[in-house]
Amino acid sequence: MAKLYFIALAIVCLLPALCEGNPVVFATPQCQGGYLDQSTINTGVLNPINTARENVAKGNQQNGPNGTNLPSAKSMTQMSWSCELEQTAVKALENGKCLETAPDSGGKASFFDNQYDYPATPISEILANAFNDNYLSQIKNNKLNVQSQGTVTSTVTFNGPDNLKSYANLIRPEAKEIGCAFNRCTSPEVKYTYYCILNTEDIKTGETVYQGDPTQITSCSQVTCPSGYMCNTTTLLCEATTVATATSAPSTSSSLVTSPSSSPSTPSATTTRATTTTTIPTSSQAQFPSGGGGGMCSTSHNYAGRMTDAIRNEYVRLHNFRRGLLATGQIPRKDGKYLPKASNMWSMSYDCALEAGAIKHASTCPSALSDPNSRPNEGENFKSFPATKFDFGTAAKKSVTEWWKPIRSVNYFEKVVVFRPFHVGAPISSFTQVHYREPLRRRVPISCRVLYHFVLPESEHNVFYFRGNIVNSNVYQVGNPCSMNPGGATRCNPSEGLWS
Repeated sequence: MAKLYFIALAIVCLLPALCEGNPVVFATPQCQGGYLDQSTINTGVLNPINTARENVAKGNQQNGPNGTNLPSAKSMTQMSWSCELEQTAVKALENGKCLETAPDSGGKASFFDNQYDYPATPISEILANAFNDNYLSQIKNNKLNVQSQGTVTSTVTFNGPDNLKSYANLIRPEAKEIGCAFNRCTSPEVKYTYYCILNTEDIKTGETVYQGDPTQITSCSQVTCPSGYMCNTTTLLCEATTVATATSAPSTSSSLVTSPSSSPSTPSATTTRATTTTTIPTSSQAQFPSGGGGGMCSTSHNYAGRMTDAIRNEYVRLHNFRRGLLATGQIPRKDGKYLPKASNMWSMSYDCALEAGAIKHASTCPSALSDPNSRPNEGENFKSFPATKFDFGTAAKKSVTEWWKPIRSVNYFEKVVVFRPFHVGAPISSFTQVHYREPLRRRVPISCRVLYHFVLPESEHNVFYFRGNIVNSNVYQVGNPCSMNPGGATRCNPSEGLWS
């Protein structure tokens, strides 16, 4: 299966002084002389990491898209915040600059990104999405190597690919401390930069990630903590007893996505016009991802070379991660209350026939949705971005974020989730469309300088029709995850709450 390598757009600042910004300093930072406060540290950094570690400790983390679960960890430590490492990160970002490339970590495991900023977005949300989407979700698409020695022990090692390295670094029990810095800049462009560093060396191919137990660990009596640590009976993580840390990891079976992990500091791949064997109307300004070769859709239509399997898989992954959060009751509204859980939420899959229509429309570099008459019974989401600010990979993540975020501005759907007449044409319609209960096969976008374009279909009787939002219908059925088969499903992943 092709895998997306997260690529950040590298923009060289010709006048370095203009790339300078300011470190974000909270009124009550957690560390003396530090910048980030306890709430931001917990919500944005420690909770996502420790939730992922808890999943591993309990043996609840599936290993790859089709694998069995990873073995329970015998001695999984809880990650804590290091004031010293925070200062290291602050200095590495030169006390306020929005660097375009990652600082030299001296061999330590580190995490870096430089992106266009939306100042209203809380820093904790940016960091949580980064850890969940860019790093921790990689285990859903890639597998760690597991070698078992009978019923005594299982050794989990990292053997690649590179985009799984960040996940491996973050769940190594030896990685006990992390520190981060976050800078915001307003000139010449509104951007942010974050940089986090661990106390451990960057993992190398063939090295051990952790020692596991072939039998699932269910209590602290089966856990062996290192000196100075004690097992938490709820999380089964080994917590430091000598240092008070501000960790508040919720007990949850889902860890936020994403985007892949070769480091976001990886230079942007160039985009060139793809060579195809068809003559559909194409704007002279259109550019397409290079190197796709048609991939999974090569036998479906003649212009599949204008999309890559990496981006196809990435869009499906980004949405299914969020659909899983929704199904398990982890998507908040404006008032902070969570949307109801979904009992019959399908996992989204990819449809090459739908892609053909999306490519035809997107290749013209349009500025609006396609004519509804050209796509009877099909729904559509549309988002455009300046090509100078987003490459194919970053625009993928941003478009998904934009379609999901309207729920944070409203207080709809407290007890039932029904698409009402007044929702038609409102921003919330993009949100409801991307999490309809039925098995959505996604028409994934084509990047055309300023365009990303989707069509979202829905199923009846296992034959795929495409309607988008349906007035006065349930977007999904409220209930405990996996408690109602939507019809035609053969299994439900309990950690995600998604049927397939």
